[in-house]
Amino acid sequence: MWKNNKFQLKIWIYSLIAKAIYLTIRVLNKGNGYTWPGHFILKIQKNVLKDLSQVYPKGIILISGTNGKTTTSKVLSHIFDYLNVPVSTNKSGANLENGLVSGILLDTDMLGMTRKEYGVFEVDEFVLPKLLEHVSPTALLLLNLSRDQLDRYGETDIIFDKWKSAIAKLDASCFLVLDCEQKEFYDLHSVFKGRVFYFDADPALAKLTHLNGTFNAKNVNAACLTMSVLGYDHELVTKSLENFSVAYGRGELIEKNNTTYQLFLAKNPASFNHNLQMLSENTIDAKNLLFVLNDNIPDGRDVSWIYDVNPDLLKKVCNGKEVFVSGTRALDMAVRLMYAGVTVLQENVYADLNQALNAKTDGLVVILPNYSAMLEVRKFLIGRNIL
Repeated sequence: MWKNNKFQLKIWIYSLIAKAIYLTIRVLNKGNGYTWPGHFILKIQKNVLKDLSQVYPKGIILISGTNGKTTTSKVLSHIFDYLNVPVSTNKSGANLENGLVSGILLDTDMLGMTRKEYGVFEVDEFVLPKLLEHVSPTALLLLNLSRDQLDRYGETDIIFDKWKSAIAKLDASCFLVLDCEQKEFYDLHSVFKGRVFYFDADPALAKLTHLNGTFNAKNVNAACLTMSVLGYDHELVTKSLENFSVAYGRGELIEKNNTTYQLFLAKNPASFNHNLQMLSENTIDAKNLLFVLNDNIPDGRDVSWIYDVNPDLLKKVCNGKEVFVSGTRALDMAVRLMYAGVTVLQENVYADLNQALNAKTDGLVVILPNYSAMLEVRKFLIGRNIL
């Protein structure tokens, strides 16, 4: 509901600019156009999210944490869709401020108005405190916090202290949804004015989906708990999970020619170990493993974190499989694998990602890429960018 004509006019102008930039990027084939519209609008008005956060009659739901944001956001959006509750979301995974601004403005009508009831947005854990200065969410889901891109973020206690300071200023009308196994999250009780709810790793609900592993059980439980607190029928929420499809790069299957590729995003030690554990427990009939390690800006330049990946799991998952390596830091990944006791043939180390993807032309290839590598893999396989 718009507050007044001046407010409506302002949002309409922002939406026109955002859509013009988006269409230009798409026409010129420079990407999917989900970040630049928001980037430009923020240059015009840095506090624009304070206005945009008011366009949803039932409020905004924010999801943050080191891992699981995209999957949890997709589960929530899927449930809302099943219940015929329209929501906006940053489905491309653009989870910085510019991505949220784009997600909101690109989902408006010709008059710059939204017909959606909620905004459901994943938020980068480092950006969250700054975002909360402008946005007062209905619900805030904090999934986990672990080491990721130390050259960009620093240690986790620095991020958590910033979270704590920002959460202390939130309205009591907001509620928190937290992982019960993240002990430091209990400290938020002492500063937060609103209600706090905890989810666990019970696999029962995740078994209704195509998601495997402990992390995904938590992601599904976090989404379902949020729906319960919002007052939605548990039976309908549970029913909705039966036709859920995985998010891009999170167990996603891509067919090309006679080969099936399955992508598992492995962007930090926690997500890497989670995927290895999941692969070691599940009978995925793949004889080929491709590790792709980049050190581009979205990844961080420091790749020493690969030595925090469990060597026993690496060796177990690679046992009996042909192992391939690619990416800007392919040699570093190959050395890491060899230190774990994994044989990597010299001819299976590829500087060219396209050659690595074409090394096997039939069967199933499981790919473990970090973030920018995952985007590159998908671009090669499906011919377009996500962002």
